[in-house]
Amino acid sequence: MSSSCTILLCDANSFFASVHQALDPGLRGRPVIVAGRESTRHGIVLAASYEAKRGYGIKTGMTAREAKRLCPDGIFIPPRHDLYIEFSSRILRIMREFTPLVEPFSIDEAWLDVSGCENLFGPSLTIARRLKERIKNEVGITTSVGLGPTKLLAKMAAEMQKPDGLTVLDFPDVPKKMWPLPVKELFGVGPRMELHLAKLGIYTIGDLARFPVDVL
Repeated sequence: MSSSCTILLCDANSFFASVHQALDPGLRGRPVIVAGRESTRHGIVLAASYEAKRGYGIKTGMTAREAKRLCPDGIFIPPRHDLYIEFSSRILRIMREFTPLVEPFSIDEAWLDVSGCENLFGPSLTIARRLKERIKNEVGITTSVGLGPTKLLAKMAAEMQKPDGLTVLDFPDVPKKMWPLPVKELFGVGPRMELHLAKLGIYTIGDLARFPVDVL
């Protein structure tokens, strides 16, 4: 890992569901599903614990009715956004004890620039480990952290190992680790862009990397 890998992306795993598991230890290790009411148009899954995702195929955006069919023994909890904001604030406070350069991306993830913090906390990989440990011990939630030389690579790294992962993605790693992935896995490429790229014969991140820039 080069010394330029000083950007971290810290992503709280299954955040909404993890908040409820942190507050109620009896929910840990069980299929927790945060969803709106079936009777309303807001009856969709907002978050699911990894037990629900892996064991029953529950996905964010699925209707609550479909989730109950797939996971009849699931523990369905209505969303509590006040709690999620409180937990997010607690995590951000811990982040800012490592560096003032914290850029929230959503309620459950943020970038950190730890360049210049080595004399205080050690190398960036050590900082990443300490950050994960503190959030787990003090907030009760596991995180996946990506470490790279840019925000994009840090974000891509964080997605590669979930839950509770720590992945480094440096520039020399890109051809081997990123190029084989479907282009939709590239941060910023949504369904519409995926269709546009497919018309150009671009199906993997590697296809995009090798494509003539002037045509793009």
